Amino acid sequence: MRLVDLAPVIAATWPAVSTRIAGPFALPEGAGGGQRVSAARLANPNDTDATEAQIDAALAGLDQMGQPGLFMVLDHQTALDARLAARGFGPRDATLALTIPCARIAAPPPPVSCFSIWPPLAIQTEIWAAGGIGPDRLAVMDRAIDPKMSFLGRSQDRPAGCAFVAVHDGVAMLHALEVLPMSRRRGLALLMMRAAADWALGHGAQTLSVLVTGENQPARGLYASLGFTSVGQYHYRSLTA
Repeated sequence: MRLVDLAPVIAATWPAVSTRIAGPFALPEGAGGGQRVSAARLANPNDTDATEAQIDAALAGLDQMGQPGLFMVLDHQTALDARLAARGFGPRDATLALTIPCARIAAPPPPVSCFSIWPPLAIQTEIWAAGGIGPDRLAVMDRAIDPKMSFLGRSQDRPAGCAFVAVHDGVAMLHALEVLPMSRRRGLALLMMRAAADWALGHGAQTLSVLVTGENQPARGLYASLGFTSVGQYHYRSLTA
């Protein structure tokens, strides 16, 4: 699997409100849901470049939508990356795309340790909010395609973590994994990952994928311990990087 194969999975499992097309660019309407649903990107992920005029048109479209000039650039899109850099767009938030066969880590959780729930409970909303995942990102989860599911993990007999997973074209993508600080380093994130893979396997997915910023060393360590492998990376470019 390559990063270009994951691009439609990202769009389907963490969707924008709507998407406009401006030349070769897709312009998602994010509605406050974060960079992943508001950054312009080449609509065909196999493309590698755009003209200056096409970039100008994309910027004008973003401005009409009330969104800043922000682009997502995949690792093989070096020509576009250089063009944006020359225009003063600085890099930010390098992100790794990781995958693993679901069957390799899937395991049903022990009793009362992790629950699959849809729609999410109020306590999950509180846990996500503590990690900076607010209503606008919860709205992204609501928009996501089926099958999808949220997970509520428990530690020391109390709710302590949650995650969101959706499936597209045989690939599950896990988003918004959050564990309360007092419950970290107790194996809860690992348990939820295994439960998510088990659920995904039962809902038509053969592959589990995650996206993690290069700076998130704890998460990268967790995924490495499970055996996830990188299929590529992307980053953003903006004038305010």
